[in-house]
Amino acid sequence: MSIPESQFDNWHGTGADAGSATARKRIVNALEMDRSPIDDDAQVVTFLQGSYKNDTHTYGSSDVDIVVKLESTWLPETSNLDSEDQARYDNNTSNPSYTYSEFRKDVFNTLKTRFNSPSSKPVKWDGKAIEITDGALPVDVDVVPCRDYRVYYSYPENGEPDIDHGMAFRPRYGTEQVINFPKIHYQNGTEKHSNYKETVRIFKNARDYYNEYWKSVFSIDAPSYFIECLICNVPARILRRSSRSNRFVEILDHLQSDCNDLTTFDQVSKMEKLFGDSNTQWEISEAETMLKRLRSMWDNWYDQKQGADFRLAQS
Repeated sequence: MSIPESQFDNWHGTGADAGSATARKRIVNALEMDRSPIDDDAQVVTFLQGSYKNDTHTYGSSDVDIVVKLESTWLPETSNLDSEDQARYDNNTSNPSYTYSEFRKDVFNTLKTRFNSPSSKPVKWDGKAIEITDGALPVDVDVVPCRDYRVYYSYPENGEPDIDHGMAFRPRYGTEQVINFPKIHYQNGTEKHSNYKETVRIFKNARDYYNEYWKSVFSIDAPSYFIECLICNVPARILRRSSRSNRFVEILDHLQSDCNDLTTFDQVSKMEKLFGDSNTQWEISEAETMLKRLRSMWDNWYDQKQGADFRLAQS
């Protein structure tokens, strides 16, 4: 027996929104305080990214992602420029006086000064993001100090260059750049069919249900960002289905069809392919495994749900 429509009514909604805006405001206030070591002349913008910004967060969603971006220093991508444009770019740019390495250290020190105390150390930085936890803010927060990433398509003698803006950052102890395009991602996701975002939430909740309550020795290891990108490649004719259960199984049918070449799928920003070997891409085998296990849950809902319901009642 397939998953009933009533279950999708539980899976389509957003999680709680309280706290994310307040957390961002307090981060901004900390970064702008007089004793912050951040260069006074630096151009810095702060904004939300991820599921809370994209309206794809679900009940139990974890950290709020806050980007702190240095825009007066950038990492360029100029491979699209012809030789004349490249020469103009090289002549008109120089090394920054305030570097990204200095900026990321200053952001970290500012947040430690503001939120740490002798008895509590909620600000930590061990990986990609600076984590602020333990009740220091209304919600747990991941702060990503980054710089502007600029993809140049032209650099004319007169007029403004044609640029796509993203963000580039490094983990604290790593050297590999992580590049993504959260604002383009948000814009493209907003322009999709109105059912797109709730469909992303349905698939994320289905993944979480499988992992937490389904009677299986397996799990689904599928990051939320990649699920969002995968669903963005589903045709509007399927996304517009009003029945959520029909939409769910038609998406599985579409994505598991032999007629589809997953290697052609784009990320939501359309600035990079979804599948590949970079640190911002997914492995096709992991997506196929997720689809296979969600299909199993669809096909065996009645039989295996009994065990799931029992564990849910005991939790």
